[in-house]
Amino acid sequence: MHATTATPTAGSTDACTVFPKLKPLVEYLRGLTGRADLAVLSRLLSGVDLARADVERACIFGTRGYRRNVIAASEWFELLALTWRSGHCTPIHDHMGVSCAFRVIQGTGTEIRYAKTDSGLVRPTESVSMPPGYVCSANDPDIHQVANLQAPGQDLITLHIYSPRIVKMNTYSSPAACAVEAGDVYGGSAGCAQ
Repeated sequence: MHATTATPTAGSTDACTVFPKLKPLVEYLRGLTGRADLAVLSRLLSGVDLARADVERACIFGTRGYRRNVIAASEWFELLALTWRSGHCTPIHDHMGVSCAFRVIQGTGTEIRYAKTDSGLVRPTESVSMPPGYVCSANDPDIHQVANLQAPGQDLITLHIYSPRIVKMNTYSSPAACAVEAGDVYGGSAGCAQ
């Protein structure tokens, strides 16, 4: 599934005015002069009580994949509401060079964690169910995929912080994504000998 990114949802209006419950978080992020500390981001996200109504203006859904809706941003951070329909997922990726933390606002997400293999591919190591209020933080070498595996009609909304902004992320393939090459039919014919 492909992600789309929307420009700031609040337009020229200040994010603290449009999203008052996010004010302490936005003020902290605007004060950054370098990469944010992951523990601080996790603590801030854990301390805010959010419902869909608190970020409704940023809840625009994509049609072909999850959507990244920018709430506030600078050189040193991006604060986004990500919206996911059933079946939407990220590619398998890491956050090398970027502090990444997010909180589930509505729905239950799934995080699939991966480890590198000697082949250069990755393999799943763990699947974590993420109910509303769950906070996830990813260190540089962490490789994961986030998905909405709920039934059709069940939306997922998450609030993400990246510091600094993501310019490029490393993506990975798993054995399930390996290509298959068509070969000849055994015996040179499509039928079985009788």
